[in-house]
Amino acid sequence: MKASGRRGEYWIALLDLFACLAGYAIAAIVESRWTGSNFFQAPDPWIAPWVLSAIIAWFVSVFPESQWNEGMRLWVDGYLAVIGANLLVQCGLSWVSGMQPASWFVIVAGSALSIAISGLLRKWSPMDPHAVGKGTLLVGFDHHTGSLIDALRRDKILGGIGNASQAADFGVPFLGESSRLEQACEAQRPASIFFSGMPAGTSFRQLLQLHYAGIEVEGAPFGYERVLQRVAWQYLQPSDLLFFLNPKTSRAMLAFQAVYKNLLGLTLRIIFAPLLILTSLLIIVFTGGPALEHVECLGFRRTPFQMLRFRTLGADGNPTRIGKLITRLHLTNLPQLMNVVRGEMTLFGPAPVRTVFAERLSQLIPAYVYRFTVKPGIFGWLDANLPNAGGLTDEMLRLEYDLYYIRQESPSLDLDILLRMLSRTPDKPQVAAVPDVVGNS
Repeated sequence: MKASGRRGEYWIALLDLFACLAGYAIAAIVESRWTGSNFFQAPDPWIAPWVLSAIIAWFVSVFPESQWNEGMRLWVDGYLAVIGANLLVQCGLSWVSGMQPASWFVIVAGSALSIAISGLLRKWSPMDPHAVGKGTLLVGFDHHTGSLIDALRRDKILGGIGNASQAADFGVPFLGESSRLEQACEAQRPASIFFSGMPAGTSFRQLLQLHYAGIEVEGAPFGYERVLQRVAWQYLQPSDLLFFLNPKTSRAMLAFQAVYKNLLGLTLRIIFAPLLILTSLLIIVFTGGPALEHVECLGFRRTPFQMLRFRTLGADGNPTRIGKLITRLHLTNLPQLMNVVRGEMTLFGPAPVRTVFAERLSQLIPAYVYRFTVKPGIFGWLDANLPNAGGLTDEMLRLEYDLYYIRQESPSLDLDILLRMLSRTPDKPQVAAVPDVVGNS
């Protein structure tokens, strides 16, 4: 099985190399047509930068065993990484040896084409790039299994090992008790094994042997984060919280994000200033009271701050006429742009939570304090995935999405949130109801 898996990896690596060569070749041809030069009659000026650009892109995409073809956000990360590597290496070689680097157009367009062609070839390839077989074998079942099956699609689930009744409840074929794990792998030849906990009859030694045989073995905390794009913190021991929940983003990238988020917040504050003033005047005129209400929330490192939003309720606690209009137009939280400018919030991040509820949840849930390692945001990963959740989301589920954002925080994730918010549909179902504890609701 291991040899077969290696052949699949070599085949995918060759496809990636072909994609990189083809991508930069297309970009070079387009540039030559644009500038009026003859691409095929004068190969010397472009052959070295073209091949060098392709090889750099191939090294960046193959050696980290990236999976940029699996989603828009990962594609953006890969695209930026390939461009950055090409600029760094080619400019360095130009300074050291005087070699003419590829043009900006070839690097930018060629990188995009290389990643796109690579993704298409991987999708159409009959070889699995990561493992020896096809499909996933489930070992053990828990309350996350149903969400996992839906995310992986049922045709990719070969079956389950562990409990027959639980396998029937989730609608997957039952392949035997835990003691028959090796026999099930021989018969089904899975690409990956996903285990929840450690069912009786299995051991880490067995899983390690299967891993060495070329099968990808993934535990619950890591698998749920990758597949469901949220952190299953319930599987972590208190000691694990010190290491597993640390952000993956470097300090330099976090500093860069702080700069562009603040600049975007200031720009939006200037753009929407007339709307903020007009809405405030309408509230004052039609209700005779203040335009804004202040909600005390916990911010970065549990520092209290006053979150701002338009007042939509009257003195009797019922929505006012102008308040209903503001709510219908989704303008209630527009004053939070002032919190962003003041440095108390940011555009993207976990939703702000009222102080009284944040303190209580921190006592009940050990991992909850990690929400305050970043500034609260106007747009969150939860809102992007469950647009109609609002205050009706189970706090346990809300925390899973928030911790995922903290772990994976990056410009491409912010872009993913923005695109999902812009393209979301209003008819997405809601989830389990609990009391409203989020200041954004």
